[in-house]
Amino acid sequence: MSELISSAPPRSTERFTQFTHTQKKVPQVHLMPNMITDLVMIDSQGHLCLQHFAELEVITAASCLIAPQPGDRVSAVLYQHQAFVTAILQRRQPDAPLVLNSGNVPLHLLAPALEIHSPERVEIHTGHFSVVARISQWVAKTLHQVVDTLFVQAKHARRQVENTDEVQARHISQHAEQSLLINSHIGSLNASAVLRIDGGQIHMG
Repeated sequence: MSELISSAPPRSTERFTQFTHTQKKVPQVHLMPNMITDLVMIDSQGHLCLQHFAELEVITAASCLIAPQPGDRVSAVLYQHQAFVTAILQRRQPDAPLVLNSGNVPLHLLAPALEIHSPERVEIHTGHFSVVARISQWVAKTLHQVVDTLFVQAKHARRQVENTDEVQARHISQHAEQSLLINSHIGSLNASAVLRIDGGQIHMG
């Protein structure tokens, strides 16, 4: 495939190091779609443009979810006053993070199974996070949860701790509508100020 299917200036053989274009040309109307390859630049207003077609508005095509970055070589379709970037052919920084951008349209992934492998970390930044699943399993060596308010509702709850289960709080309130059972081989109940035991019947021993 040639560098430019339609008529366009030849590719420069010098290494491209500056990605700022300060001059604007008179917009050229492309009545018929033309496929080209070009470098992505930044104009004087901070907007993305193409090196040889800086007068055209650059729009990322809906099928190209990877957002183009300055210095990337892209494939684009010229149509009327716009340049639609359809693919990223070569990235200026191959090790730079890939940015998936669907604009203001929600992104849905449909698959029978989905796996994410990351040996370092996975971060999710959002205003609302929901997980709806029939079975949910969390396996970790260390789990930290930091919240202002924690609310848990379940029909049945069971917690098994192998060693020490420690709770630190200013106030602890437990309410059981029917019965409260505490069993231990050795028990101790200490209060530095006042210890009160109240009940309709109190059996000791």
